[in-house]
Amino acid sequence: MCQAHSSDSGLPLRSGSGRYYVWTVGCQMNFADSRRLSELLEGRGYCEAATADEADLVVLNTCVVRQSAEERVLGRLSALKGLKEQRPEVRLAVMGCLVGVEPEGPLSLGERFPYVDFWLPPSAHERLLDHLDAIGPAATLPSPVSRYVTIMQGCNNFCSYCIVPYRRGREQSRPPTDIRREMEDLAAHGAREITLLGQNVDSYGRGLLGEPTLADLLHQVHDVDGIERLRFLTNHPKDLSDGLIRAVASLRKVCEHIELPLQSGSNEVLRRMNRRYTREQYLDLVERIRAEIPGVSLATDVIVGYPGETHEQFLQTLTLLDQVGYTAIHIACYSPREGTAAALLPDDVPEEVKDERRRAVEEVLERHSAALNRAFLGQRVEVLFEERTRGKWRGRTRTNRLVFVDNNTDLRGRLLPVEITWTGPWSMQARLAENEGV
Repeated sequence: MCQAHSSDSGLPLRSGSGRYYVWTVGCQMNFADSRRLSELLEGRGYCEAATADEADLVVLNTCVVRQSAEERVLGRLSALKGLKEQRPEVRLAVMGCLVGVEPEGPLSLGERFPYVDFWLPPSAHERLLDHLDAIGPAATLPSPVSRYVTIMQGCNNFCSYCIVPYRRGREQSRPPTDIRREMEDLAAHGAREITLLGQNVDSYGRGLLGEPTLADLLHQVHDVDGIERLRFLTNHPKDLSDGLIRAVASLRKVCEHIELPLQSGSNEVLRRMNRRYTREQYLDLVERIRAEIPGVSLATDVIVGYPGETHEQFLQTLTLLDQVGYTAIHIACYSPREGTAAALLPDDVPEEVKDERRRAVEEVLERHSAALNRAFLGQRVEVLFEERTRGKWRGRTRTNRLVFVDNNTDLRGRLLPVEITWTGPWSMQARLAENEGV
């Protein structure tokens, strides 16, 4: 049992004598960063607190890709002022895209929030740990079955609506040996599935010795003991290579599921977004993927209501979505982001029109997802079980479909065949296949 006590000195918290609380908002990379930071803190003897009020160290891992996310962060940060006044010994750290890539963080933030002790750029775990005194024994707490591993930071693409290159900086890839070492550590703590993360994973390896590609990396980590499934995101259609498609098709552990952001089906809107591919090139890529990887599932991102988007241009997006048929679509109604090129354009699509377009995309998704899931009814598929929720075991197929099974046995981390008994647009229900000994 973890014994934690608050520090009442001006010194950094010592190993084994503090509780930490990490609050996270944003993308999968932020959540991966937070999980990694939690592991490192627990490795130094810290214990996780249930709330910020109970913690000795509070970390906000921030996102500012959308204005609403930044407002949530600033609201949370303001709310912590009272905690700092009541307990001055609490250490408060802010990391992530709010701070950006500058080591000290923006001066204006320091002036607005002088009670923050540490301003840290994205993924700056070690810089925070440098403030912690001693290294304690590694924690042995249970770990989730499915984990994220960041393989690169930053982005060189400068899509007109995106703040990421300005906040996370230019692309920097981690060496394959470091990635493999982290995967081995996660496997030793119960992970069975790893998702490799990057703002644009198709750019992985540029600048590293030998410039290994993402396909090369998948080959190099494929034999990590204990890891049964590999995934990766996010891709960029202009960079996804035939070599990567072949790797997904040939490597047993790599799942047949690809996140392929579209953003718009209109060539004119894509040009204004600075996406650097056309509708025709995107559809050709989809055709090549499906020809090489039978049964592959595709997910995508779409922005509706981009500045200047006409009704006809939106219909081009809708018809492309209908043509491809995705299992998941992450839909965003455009909102201006200060600091991006698009913020200089008039936000001229009314909010009610954006909302109508969002609902139209959701209707296409629901129709296709329901039909794609329905094809699994009565079929036998492999599921990796992750957790028990609302009395049922929750898991996913290789194509990332959500499956629930009613069973009293502990199935966490097990890879088992199931028979699909019911399907809906967002999930499926199943029973364990016979003769599985469960």
